[in-house]
Formats: sequence, C-alpha cells, structure tokens
Amino acid sequence: MLRVMSVLKVFGVLVVVPVSVCFFLTAPNINATFYAHTLLELHRQVCPVAKYRNLVILWLSHDTVMDAVLPHIISEDTYTKTVSRAVILNITNDDIYHSCNLLLIDSLNDLETVNSLQESVKAIYFYPKWIHEMVKSTANESLLQLVRFGYQVVYDHSNTIAIYRWNKYSNQTTTIDPYKIAVPDETRDMYGYNLTMFFYEPISSVMTFDAYFLELVCSKRNATAIQMANSSHPCDIFSAIGFQYMYRSWLLHTFGTTFIAVNVPRAKPKPIVSVLIDPFDKYVWITYLLLVLAMAVTISKFGEILGRCRFVEIVLELVMTCLAGPSRTYGGTFENRLLTMFCLMGIVLISSYQSLIISFMSIVRYGPEINTLEEIHEQCLFEDYDEPRSFGFKTYPNGTQLGFGLGCSFEKGRDNELLTMMMTANIIHIRQDYGKEDYIRYRLAKYRFANVKMFEYPMCFMVLPRVRDLFLFYIRAVFESGIYEYYYNNKSTPAWFYKRNKFANEVVKVKDLMLLWYAYVCGTLLSIVCLVLENVVHKESKE
Repeated sequence: MLRVMSVLKVFGVLVVVPVSVCFFLTAPNINATFYAHTLLELHRQVCPVAKYRNLVILWLSHDTVMDAVLPHIISEDTYTKTVSRAVILNITNDDIYHSCNLLLIDSLNDLETVNSLQESVKAIYFYPKWIHEMVKSTANESLLQLVRFGYQVVYDHSNTIAIYRWNKYSNQTTTIDPYKIAVPDETRDMYGYNLTMFFYEPISSVMTFDAYFLELVCSKRNATAIQMANSSHPCDIFSAIGFQYMYRSWLLHTFGTTFIAVNVPRAKPKPIVSVLIDPFDKYVWITYLLLVLAMAVTISKFGEILGRCRFVEIVLELVMTCLAGPSRTYGGTFENRLLTMFCLMGIVLISSYQSLIISFMSIVRYGPEINTLEEIHEQCLFEDYDEPRSFGFKTYPNGTQLGFGLGCSFEKGRDNELLTMMMTANIIHIRQDYGKEDYIRYRLAKYRFANVKMFEYPMCFMVLPRVRDLFLFYIRAVFESGIYEYYYNNKSTPAWFYKRNKFANEVVKVKDLMLLWYAYVCGTLLSIVCLVLENVVHKESKE
C-alpha cells in the first residue's frame, strides 16, 4: 500500500493536445515512423485502450530522435494524450490504476525525476542505448530497480530498437522482438511468488471462501498463498467493507454481498385468549357485526314476534342463535325464513371457527413481525445518533435503557444473517467462548434482521495493480462457474434456528387469562348494576 501511495507525484504542467506538429523538425536519417509504430504497438498491447484511455507522455528528452518521434505519436488518435515536462503533486485514483505512461528520457537525471513511479502505474521507457549500457553495468541497485518495473525500449541513431522487460517473478530479463511484438503474460507462471491477503480473524474464520479463492489462484499460477494479520505490512489483496468507497473504479466487485441490516425485536407472544379472535381477521368480524346489526334493524321493524323485543335483545338473540341456536320463540313467514338462513350460515361459520381455534392451539400466537421500511418507521426506536436521524427514524435519548429485546439497531453484514451473526460473535471477547454462546443465544431469542436492507452492494476486493488483471480473470471465472454458491451451500454450518413455543410446553398462568378475568368481572359488575336498577325502578313504579 505504501508503494501505491508513493505515486502522489506523477506528471504535471499539462500541454493541451493535439499539439501542432509544425513545431518539431524531423532529423535526417531517422526513421521516425518505425520508432513511433514500435512504441504505439507496444503501448497497445501493454495498455489496451478499453482499460487505459489516456496516454500520459513525460517528455524530458532533448534528443533529435524524440523530436522526430513525438509528432507521430501525438497524431495517432486511438488514445487521448497528456504531454508534460514536469511533475504534478496531485493524482487521482484513476491515474493510479488506469494510467499508462510513456517516458521519453535521455539522461540518468531523468531517471531520478521519475523516481516516484512505482508499480502502481504501467510505464514504457524510451531512451538511448548508451543509458541502457551504463545502467546494465552499474552496481547501483536502486537505479536498476527504476528501469526494471517498466518496459525498456532502447534505440540508437542507426534506426534499431531493442525491447527489454524484467520479469520480477522469475528474476530474468525477457527480450521482445520489435518487428513482431508479443507481450507475454508474466503471471502465467509466478515461480512461487508470495501472493498476500490481509487476514482479519473474526471475519476470515467465517468467510473462508476468501482464503480458498486465494489458494485457488495460486495453484493455477504457481504462486504461494500467504495470509497476513498485520495490516501495516503491504498486501496484494484486501477485503473492502466500508460503503463509502464502493463507487471507486479501482475496486473489484467480487462474490457475495455486503450490506447494512436493521436488527429488529422479534414479535412478542399474544395472550392465550387471542385464539378466540385470531381465526378471523378484522374484516370478517366487521362484516359479521354489520350483518347482525342489519338483521336486528330489519327484525325490529318487520318481525312478528322478535320485533316486539328491544333492539339490544334482538342483537343478543342473533348472537346466541349463531353460537348455540335460538333461545326465544320466533314466528311469521318473513321472520322464519330470515332466521332459518341465518342459522344455516351460523352452522358453517361456527364450524370453521371452531376448527381454526383447535389448529391454532398447537402454537403460541405471535404478533406481526417488523419487516418493511414503513413498519420500521412506525414501530422501531433507535439510539439517538446520526445514522437513524438521517433516515428519519424514531430515536430515544442516549443513556436510557429500553429493556432487553426492545430497541432497533443497525448492523453491517455479509451475505446473510447466519454468517453475519457468526462474525459478530467472533468479536465478542467477554468470558471467552461463553460470551459468544451467550450472545448467539440472546441474539436468536430477541432479534432478527428485517427484510429491508440499507446500502446493499457486491463484496469488493482492493487489489494492487500488478496482479489486478490476474484476480479480475479468476473473479469472473468464479462468477460464471457458480463455485461461490456451491462452496457455502455444501459447507457445514451451526444449526441455529429460532423455534417458537407451543402451548403444550407452557404453563397457563393467571396473567395469561387476564382478559377473560376482566370480561368475567366486568360482566358480573354489569349484571349487579342492572339488577339494582331494575329493583329500584320496579319499586318506584309500585309506589
């Protein structure tokens, strides 16, 4: 990573292109077309235009060959071009990962000028033969390293060119035929090179496919897979978890997803007496109530026998008729037909109602779960900090306690809830393994992920440029083959499942039947009040 950041000095003092070629005078006996064609063909193979759209030219040489070649390069319209004679102090990520540079130099001092260029960008050196001979014979290791990371195009004034490339994996220099340029893939055989990946134990021990993928790549390219827990040491590949960098062009989208989930409390059990209401939804009960009221009004107006009763008595009689049949005498053609149809409907209604109650008694009834964004807005309470406020969620003051399993919270996750819970448990360091078990038990019993997720992105890798194309190739191969899904679907995972209670496992207590006790007490008090009122009214009427 330090090598990447050292690129904060690249090219500057930009010259607007296209540049008029009339400023350059062609030197005699120099085949400028041949030189330019060789440089452009090498550049095309090293830096395909689909990935490297801009050709950055650092023009430090004053040689007549350069003056003759540069107009031909600038007039080629495949790439956009930036010409510079100095060094700039600012560089973007696109410059780091998508820049290909042509360095025109004619002295050893020019090599020192481009000392800031490391392996973060691709470079083609174009310099005279005498510099090549001097660098090759020198004992200065730093000077050798400067030219070794790029492609060396060596020329002389007799129209001959030699192209050299130092293979860092085999520690050998390769010669490329300038008349039939074919840039070899150096990563095809990496000669045991150490490919390093950052290893963060709480996450990597759960998401084991990352290490498996690294070993897979190394086995195909004769490299050595190394996992490093020391983040200060430069690594070739990192897992990018932060969402603020997801739009960066230098990140590689990989397998799996990363997201922010909302931890919501699990639905609480309903009272046991809710079984009496749950068989029908509110619309069925409303419809039934409207039917009873409509029949009560009709009978009170047109009934021959029940029409003589009070309206409340008619309503109670209709309810009793539906539950256990008629309790009063009724008659008349219209009243008989109306109540007979109501009794037939009551048989079907009560039969289905009773069967549903019996089936519902096998499990404890629970309230609705919180899943949608609207439900989160209405029912969730978050701790008062910036993220919930930005979504407009309800918050409670910091420092207060809502109780266990009541408040909502955000949590970063990967792939699914089970893997996320395992990673979070690995971060728990309280009471060692017992702390992890306690967290998992509490988390399963009290919380779950809502269906809605915030900021869901593909998982990303940050890969150093020297092996970026290699990892990009194998990432695409994994996507196309489906290895990632097969790997986790066939991997043993803990059987952690949340099970709801059954009535058979619960002891029914007084508080569970509290609604029934309320109804009984209220009914008793109402009966006593009615009895007292009837006695008082009857006594006064006698007097």
